[in-house]
Amino acid sequence: MPRPTLQVLLAIALVLAANYYWSPLPSQSPDPQAMKRQGELPQTYIEHTRAWSFDDSGELTDILEADRVEQFQQGSVSLLTKPRFYAHSGNDKTWSAVADRGRFETHRERLLLRKKVVLIHDQTGTRMDTHALDIEVDDKIATSQKPVTLTQGDNRTTAEGLIANLNDETFILKANVESIYEPLP
Repeated sequence: MPRPTLQVLLAIALVLAANYYWSPLPSQSPDPQAMKRQGELPQTYIEHTRAWSFDDSGELTDILEADRVEQFQQGSVSLLTKPRFYAHSGNDKTWSAVADRGRFETHRERLLLRKKVVLIHDQTGTRMDTHALDIEVDDKIATSQKPVTLTQGDNRTTAEGLIANLNDETFILKANVESIYEPLP
């Protein structure tokens, strides 16, 4: 047999042997580290989402929006990018909260807002700024353990944290409260 034909037959035999023994599918039982990494990946990605919640009588109670949601099966947690929360509590009392990041814990009905958090009372314009705010969605109780700044018009109050009852429209300020009030003309 001529030498080039022998080389071609040898190459074909090598390709067939490689195809027979090589399996591109992953193994059925990945190593424990690979299993852990797969468990840490989000189950679902949602872009530009809005969710409405209603009470038993059909009244709107709150709206949660986000630019992006990553839902994780482990712990029933959703990570939110640019979350916006609107709380409605009857008598046309509404609150709006925005942040850079957030996390919603489904089993506890708790929304954790982080980084550049702003809470606004929509009717009065009262504004609260902080770095972290936890909202118990069902009870409409917002809590911050970080320094907060409350602003209404030219009036400004700072404190080391607060508890806000969004239904009653009340704030309980934590330690080191300082205020600057501008008298009305």
